[in-house]
Amino acid sequence: MTVCRPLHRPTLLRASILAGLMTTCQAAEAEGLETILITAAEPPAIDEPATLTGEETAPRADLAETLREISGVEAGRMSGHGLDPIIRGQREHQLNVLLDGAGIANACPNRMDPPTSFGNLAGFDAVEVHKGVTSLTRGPGGSGGRIELTRNTVERAAEAGMQSRLGFATSSNGLADQTSADVLLSDGNAYGRVIGQIGNGENYEDGDGNEVPSSFKQRSGTIIGGYRVSEATGIEVSIDRNRMLDTRYAGSGMDSVFDNATIYRLDGRLGDLEGPVDALRLEVSRANVDHLMDNYSLRELTAPMPMEAPAESHTTTARLTASSRIHQVELDYGLDFQRVEQDAQAFNGMTDMLMFRQWPDGRTDQMGAFVEGDWQVDARNALRAGLRVDRFESEIDSRLDKSIATHPMVPIAIRESAREMKSDSAISALLRYHHTFTGNLAGHVGISRTAVAPNLTQRYLSTLMNGNLMKVGNPDLEPEIHHQVETGLSWQGERLVTNANLYVDQVDNYILQDRQIAGLMPMTTSFRNVDARLYGGELDLSYAVTDWLTTQAQVSYVRGRNTSDSRDLPQIPPLSGNLGLHAERGALDGAVVLRWAARAEAIDEQSGLDTSETAGYAVLDLTAGYDIHRHWRLEAGIDNLFDRTYAQHVNRAYSSVFGDPTARINEPGRTVWARLTATF
Repeated sequence: MTVCRPLHRPTLLRASILAGLMTTCQAAEAEGLETILITAAEPPAIDEPATLTGEETAPRADLAETLREISGVEAGRMSGHGLDPIIRGQREHQLNVLLDGAGIANACPNRMDPPTSFGNLAGFDAVEVHKGVTSLTRGPGGSGGRIELTRNTVERAAEAGMQSRLGFATSSNGLADQTSADVLLSDGNAYGRVIGQIGNGENYEDGDGNEVPSSFKQRSGTIIGGYRVSEATGIEVSIDRNRMLDTRYAGSGMDSVFDNATIYRLDGRLGDLEGPVDALRLEVSRANVDHLMDNYSLRELTAPMPMEAPAESHTTTARLTASSRIHQVELDYGLDFQRVEQDAQAFNGMTDMLMFRQWPDGRTDQMGAFVEGDWQVDARNALRAGLRVDRFESEIDSRLDKSIATHPMVPIAIRESAREMKSDSAISALLRYHHTFTGNLAGHVGISRTAVAPNLTQRYLSTLMNGNLMKVGNPDLEPEIHHQVETGLSWQGERLVTNANLYVDQVDNYILQDRQIAGLMPMTTSFRNVDARLYGGELDLSYAVTDWLTTQAQVSYVRGRNTSDSRDLPQIPPLSGNLGLHAERGALDGAVVLRWAARAEAIDEQSGLDTSETAGYAVLDLTAGYDIHRHWRLEAGIDNLFDRTYAQHVNRAYSSVFGDPTARINEPGRTVWARLTATF
C-alpha cells in the first residue's frame, strides 16, 4: 500500500523547517512501503508564512511559548503564562497580532497580558507568523512581522454535517491539565461552531528543583455563527470569551487576580462581483479587557503596603478591503481604522487611596488607506508592490489627578507636553520580488518602509514607588521609521530542503527604553528616540536520510545596535537553533531534538531591561506519537530530558520578592507530557 502523508509532528523543528517551503508526497513504486519524498513544486507564494497547528506542537501553557518553535521567533518569559513574542529582535507594538482578524490591546501596563496570551491553538485552527514586512493590507506598523491566529470555519462549513475535535493534555511540570472541545454543525450554507477550553497550571520547577511562581487558571469559549453562500461570499459573527484567573508572575511585583477578555467580531464578504470590483470584505471587531493585579492576594505581602491596580483596554478595529484584477495584476485596496483606549490606576489596598495613574484614560486613533498589487509576471517571476498612508493621534484626559500630566513628581516640561494632543502622519511602502531560478531553486528580495507610532505606555505611562518616580513616558516621541532590506533563497530537492534569509533594518527614531535621561532621576526609566540598526538571518534545513527518517536543523541570529550611542540594543536574542532526527513508520512517529543557544553577551544594562549576560545552553527533547485509530491519536514527550537548569536571555528577570532581581527566570526542568486527541 502506498500512503501520501506529510512529515508528521514531532514539535519544535517541523514547522520552522517547512514554513515558507512547499513539500509534497510522491507515491512509492516498489515493495509497497510508505514513502516520504520531498519534491520540487510550483513557485513559492510571494507571502508564505510559517504556520503551526495544534497537531504539530506539544501542549503549552501559552501560545508565545509555542511560537519559539519557529526560527527567528523568541518569547520573553515573566511567568508560565503571558510570554511576550519577539520576531527578529522586535517586540510589542512593533508586531501586529490579529485574533481571527480582530485586534486586541493589553490591559496590563506591565504586559502580563500581551495579545497572544488571549489566543491558544485549541481555540484556533492555526497560527501564521509572517516574519518581516510582507504586506501592508493588515494594518500599519508590523516592522518585525505579523502573527495571525486563524480559523478555517468557512472552508470547513462547505461540508454538511457535524465535525468535532476533542483533546486532553497534561504534564508533570507546570501545565496540570488542558481540556478542549470544538464542534462545527453545518448544512453546507448555514453553520454554527462552539469551541471551549479549560486549562490549569501549577508552579513549575527549574532544573535545580526551585519552584517558579507561575500557576494560572484559564477558561475560554467561542460561539461562531454564519451563512456561507460560496467560498467568496458570506457573513460570519463570533463572540470570544477568555478568562485568566489567579495568575502568578515571578517577574513582577504583582500578580493577576483576573484578566478577562471579550471579543465581538463581524466578517462580511462579497465575491465574484461583476464590474471593476471583484470582491469586497468588511471586518469589524471590538475587544474589551478587564484586568486586576495586586501584591497580596496570591503571595505573601512583603511590600510596605498592599497595592491593587485595576486596568482596562478597549480596541475597536474596522477594515474595508476591495479587490480588483487589472490584466495580470491582483489589486487589494481599502481603508482601516483602529482605536485603542486604555486606563489604569494604582490604589493603596488598605485605604483605597489613589496612589498614581499609570494610563490616565488614554486613547490612540489610527486611520489608514492602502493599495497593494500582486503581479504574476510569468511562471518564474512574481512581484508585489504596496503603499499605505496613515494618520495617528493620541491623547489622555489631562484633568485627572496623579497622572503624567498632573503629578508634581513629573518634570514640568513633560507635564505640559502630555496635556497636548499628539498627531503624526506616515507613508509606508513595500516592494517584493520572487524568482524561480530552476525547478528546485527560488529566491526573493524585498525592500520596505514602515512607520510604528508610539503607544500609550511610551508616551503617557507614569509609575511611582516609595515616593520616587520609577517610570515615565515621553509625550514628544516621534514614530519609528523602519527601512528594511531582506533577501532569501530556498532549495527544494527530492531529499534536501533548505531555506535561508538575510535582513537589515535601519531605523530612524527607534524608541529606546532607557535610564539616565536628562531631567530625570538616575534610576527613573523613560523612553527616547535614537537611530538603530537590526540585522541577522535564519537558515532552515531538512534532509530525508531514508523514506522514513529525516534530519532537520535550524539556526537564527539577530544583532541590534543603538547607532546613536554606539551600544547594543537590549533584550536581543543570541545565536540559537535546533538539531533533530524525525522518524515516521506507519502509525508511529517520533523525534529527538536538541535545542541550543549561545551565550548572550551583547547587552545594554542602562536600559533597565538587560541585567546581565545570559549563559548558553543545550537541551534535549523527546517526542512520540501513535495513531491508535483514524479518529484517535496519542502523543507523549519529555522536554529537557536531562533536567538542565537554563534561562532564555529574552526574559523579564525575577521580582525581588521571589529571587535575585539580577537573575533570569529559569525555564522548566524535566517535563513529561501526554495528549490524547479525538477527531470525528
